[in-house]
Amino acid sequence: MKLLPGTVSALPSNVKLPHMGWNQLKKKRESSLLAGIGAGAYFYFAHSYAALDSNNASVATSSHGTEFAAVIEQKNIHAVQFHPEKSGEAGARLLQNFLRIAA
Repeated sequence: MKLLPGTVSALPSNVKLPHMGWNQLKKKRESSLLAGIGAGAYFYFAHSYAALDSNNASVATSSHGTEFAAVIEQKNIHAVQFHPEKSGEAGARLLQNFLRIAA
């Protein structure tokens, strides 16, 4: 069963992998997970694979060698590619938003 559109692929081999570190998000549309989080916020990533084509399910993207879906919201599915628990104040706000959505 396929829950989300798109394909997960390895990040390009011309960049250091795994991608570990802080990156900013590029907001594509309004997001309940990102409510109250500034446009310049950084989040902590640790991955080698990503959804490179999310068929418009992504609300925010990031980039490491190529653009990839960083935040996806579709119906009752909310997902992030980064580690919110390691992402400081922005990550804490995202987790608060998630708990509000889930309540």
